[in-house]
Amino acid sequence: MTTRSHPKPRTLVRQLFAAGLLGGLLVAALPPAQAQSSNATVRGTITAAGASAPAGTEVLAVNKANGNTYRTKTLADGSYVLPGLQPGNYEIRVGGASQGSLVSLSVGESATLDLTSGTDQLSTVVVSGNAQRQGARDTQVSTLVSNKMIENLPQATRNFLSAVDLAPGAQFETASDGSTHIRGGAQNQDSVNLFIDGVGRKNNILRGGVIGQQSSQGNPFPQGAIGEYRVLTQNYKAEYDQVTSLAVTALTKSGTNEFHGEVYANRTGSNWQAKDPIEKKNEAAGIPRPSFSQVEEGFSLGGPIIQDKLHFFLAYDGKSIDRPIQVTGRNFDKFPGSPGIIPQLKDELGQYTRKFKEDLLFGKLSAQINDEQKLDVSFTVRDEHANDLLGTDGVSAASTAKDTRTTESRLDIAHEWSRGPWLNEAKMGFDNSRFNPHSVTGQTLFRYKYSPPTSNKLTDSQDVIWVGGSPDEQDRKQDEIYFKDDLTYTGLNGHVIKGGAQLKLMKYRLGGTQYGSAAVDTLINPTTGQPYYVDGACTGTTIDPTGLSSDQCKITTAVKPVDVNFNNKQYGIYLQDDWSVTRKLELSLGARWDYEDNMLNNSYVTPASVVAALLGPDTRGSVAGIPVPAGQTYAQSIAKGGVDISEYIANGNARKAYKGALAPRLGFSYDTTDDRSTVIYGGWGRSYDRTMANEALQELQHNAQFNIDPKSSDIYLIKNNYKMPFADQISLGVRQALGEWNADIAVTQQHAKNQFIWFSGNRDPNGGYGTASIIDPLFGNPAGPGHNLVLGDTVGQIKTTSLFVKIEKPYTVASGWSATVAYTHAEGKTTNKDWGEDDFDWTYGKGTHGWNPSLLLAQDRLVVAGFTDRLPWGLGLSGKWTFDTGNPHKVTDCSQGFDKCVYRKADSGNFSQFDLGMSKDFKLGIGALRLRADVLNLFNRANWNAYDDWVGGPGNPQNALGGDNANFGSKLGVRGDMRTYKLTASYSF
Repeated sequence: MTTRSHPKPRTLVRQLFAAGLLGGLLVAALPPAQAQSSNATVRGTITAAGASAPAGTEVLAVNKANGNTYRTKTLADGSYVLPGLQPGNYEIRVGGASQGSLVSLSVGESATLDLTSGTDQLSTVVVSGNAQRQGARDTQVSTLVSNKMIENLPQATRNFLSAVDLAPGAQFETASDGSTHIRGGAQNQDSVNLFIDGVGRKNNILRGGVIGQQSSQGNPFPQGAIGEYRVLTQNYKAEYDQVTSLAVTALTKSGTNEFHGEVYANRTGSNWQAKDPIEKKNEAAGIPRPSFSQVEEGFSLGGPIIQDKLHFFLAYDGKSIDRPIQVTGRNFDKFPGSPGIIPQLKDELGQYTRKFKEDLLFGKLSAQINDEQKLDVSFTVRDEHANDLLGTDGVSAASTAKDTRTTESRLDIAHEWSRGPWLNEAKMGFDNSRFNPHSVTGQTLFRYKYSPPTSNKLTDSQDVIWVGGSPDEQDRKQDEIYFKDDLTYTGLNGHVIKGGAQLKLMKYRLGGTQYGSAAVDTLINPTTGQPYYVDGACTGTTIDPTGLSSDQCKITTAVKPVDVNFNNKQYGIYLQDDWSVTRKLELSLGARWDYEDNMLNNSYVTPASVVAALLGPDTRGSVAGIPVPAGQTYAQSIAKGGVDISEYIANGNARKAYKGALAPRLGFSYDTTDDRSTVIYGGWGRSYDRTMANEALQELQHNAQFNIDPKSSDIYLIKNNYKMPFADQISLGVRQALGEWNADIAVTQQHAKNQFIWFSGNRDPNGGYGTASIIDPLFGNPAGPGHNLVLGDTVGQIKTTSLFVKIEKPYTVASGWSATVAYTHAEGKTTNKDWGEDDFDWTYGKGTHGWNPSLLLAQDRLVVAGFTDRLPWGLGLSGKWTFDTGNPHKVTDCSQGFDKCVYRKADSGNFSQFDLGMSKDFKLGIGALRLRADVLNLFNRANWNAYDDWVGGPGNPQNALGGDNANFGSKLGVRGDMRTYKLTASYSF
């Protein structure tokens, strides 16, 4: 496959890094200031001489950092609303007063500030947002993550989302391959959305929820450019789209009237990280852990171009991360004497170092055109390069390496206009991203396996080693142009009415294939050491007519790359009203409607060869001993099992866009004491998400391959009458002031429906499944018994019921410390018969379609975090303890026979990790130098997350379930790293 070459960005980025450092030194003599971000609301009532201020009294908010001004006028009852304010410190002035009250606003906050006007000016008071519970009346289930928390808490790598789990119900996870993602409840990472400056970063084509997060170890956005963010776990308002679990709304920093900057670098590596038990075991067996390092570097710089009028901000993050792998294989001890090809396979064992590099650059210009108009123009560039193996569990040899390139470039323009009770926020921009993994060698992949002699079947086998090339040859592109407009009206007493519309013009260029080269699964004869694969053909017993499959060998032929290029228009409109019914009761009423005209390649036409095979005679002869009645078609066979194949055959206009995505949302808050000390809140709402366009690529590529070679291909068909996935959410909670602390307790439920899944459409001649095993799909599509008819439909469901408890002490300058405790008790369930997160549910339809345990959610999770900058000798201390009871894992139990296999739930060990950081600032007269040391996983806890969960057939009671797998229950993988030391040096001014 030919791929486009890319220039290396490292030289340019290092020049920018040096420029940032030089620029910092040049302006270091200027006074320090904090860059700020945007979008909050302050409202209240003005009284004068014991009565309401006259209607039309001017209220002015002045941003103390950059001079931006916002104006409004009081209504007849003396009330006022100032929407669209950048979070930060504001002076609120009334009636032309020369000074006023100071208020501190956080991201997405709706604050209340009642003021009393004197004869010439207001008395000055300081209100700190969370400490004084300004946002306690919020109807949403949300958590603010402050910039102080982002910058002070220990992190494995600089990723601002690593603090997302300070919100109950939210999870930040690092997979075994080092990739990171966020999740909410029992739904997978695809159901989240990240909003930066009010614009969603949804991944429309691949996994991960956020653009660029498919298998990425990187950060989706420079941490130094994030001011603060809010995590919305439930009952978000109607302005949020394409999300059904977790919404993160982050706002970027802007320059201020004073220059501010930072340059940093940090490092860790093999000499600073303890070995886990598996690494020690492998070293004892003669395969040492390779050396590795991790280096991060970056800068931020912001300041004025024209005082009070025009400001700039620039931020860069760079990562160079190595991750070690010991290629050890498995089950070599099952071949005594190393017969046949075993010595050749052992030569593949050894060391490998996975390498990942990322460059992230963000720039922003902010202009106050006049008192009524503001303009922001920003850009983001992301470039990643990863060298990786096909798997990270020690089974994949170095020959399976692949290179992956991930890029993103975007430009965003935001214009704000306000006059009287009106505020209009218009946004437009474009984004293009690319995901391009490709094999280093392009060779055939061989997955060598072992099966006990009592079985001698692939269905009861375990890996030995994988060698050859990676089949991964993808080239996925997502291009987006968007137009978004939000209009707010505050001229009606007690109401903040906001409505908006959005249009996204999407282009999907889905090229390449995940199956670019052939793959062979083959057992090795334990006596001869030879595989059941000879000269391009499978040998063994029960060989299918194609010669590609037997009980001991299976060949998956390469899929010819066929590009899927189609356009999709996404429309969204909403209207919401934040209504202060009384001084104590507030309602948030809203509704949203979304529509996509071409979510899943609606103009697709199923190839004529596929249609003919499905509607033609069932030529399988017999299935599981059941003969095919004379003259019965394949469509008639599967119709007996409830599958109407006509619902899946596309003719170019049978697939219609879904029009029913109407999402009402209702929230309330009741301030029982009218002082925000005890607030009861809750709500109900529906939210819609989308199905990834990559599913349409699966359909087209497999069917194109079938058109060329029916005997070696599966058929993939998406149901024409597909629906958009959605979740119904309900919550009830109470917020309580406890002195300086704020407590929040809520009970919530998310019920996600219309989840897209692929499942087996194969049925025997009587419409059954041909086997009694609930976990084993029936094979045999119209062209051959070794392949599948795979159907895609929006029929999955996921349910999460949770108790959230949050206690926090916000940071104040006076106290110098902050702390957060977040606890979640949750039950996750799924209708997926495989229990997992994948969109494949091979045995959908077997037995009762009830609820199964979810493997994505621990029952109990506790996160405790905090920091202080007031220790003796100018030391700072921070820490984070994460504990959960472990996600359950699934045992495949075939101890009663291979036709009676079942899934059983097994508990994992709990997870516990304590991270500690200590810093020291050195004043240099010109700025300050900070040295920081972090110890991650201080107590060197081995947290296991992978187990040997296969129990083989009857006859050899070597474990508790009576199977013949002596390795059952053995620990195969560790979640997270062992004790790691990390040093950081930064200079700020």
